[in-house]
Amino acid sequence: MKPMKWIKLVVLVSLVVAATGCGRPYAVATPEGFVELSEKEGRYDETHHEYRASTADGVVVGVRAFENEPKVDLSLAVRAFENRVRMGEGYALLDKKDVVARNGSKGAMLAFGHDEAGGAHLYSVAIFVTEDWVYILESGGKKDMFEKARTSVDWFVKNFQPD
Repeated sequence: MKPMKWIKLVVLVSLVVAATGCGRPYAVATPEGFVELSEKEGRYDETHHEYRASTADGVVVGVRAFENEPKVDLSLAVRAFENRVRMGEGYALLDKKDVVARNGSKGAMLAFGHDEAGGAHLYSVAIFVTEDWVYILESGGKKDMFEKARTSVDWFVKNFQPD
């Protein structure tokens, strides 16, 4: 199959999947330059309503949704996540800021850095909390590739719609 026909096929399949919905408690849009990864590969945990997409250079964005039980608010969810990533996984917190989803929901974005044998990596997490759900939007990759994809990653967060 010619590359252009393959690209059109991937785009068409992605649109059909997005249009039919996947039973996720949120609406998500795949950013330009990313391709949604298939749930059929067995890499998803259906209990967390996962979504994943990647660039050809290995920058990944994803969403996981957890039932908000026991009930938490945004500040508690952010602090717990920050502690887990910094203390439990050795990432350095680089930045923390407020973000807003497409439907006006307020959230927080944390940016982390981590040095590995293959070089510096960046990991960004946006957290949104509703009465029923806690949403974790993750993105990450090698620093140089992540920086190139930063506009698409920011677009991904701004176009997220919690239910």
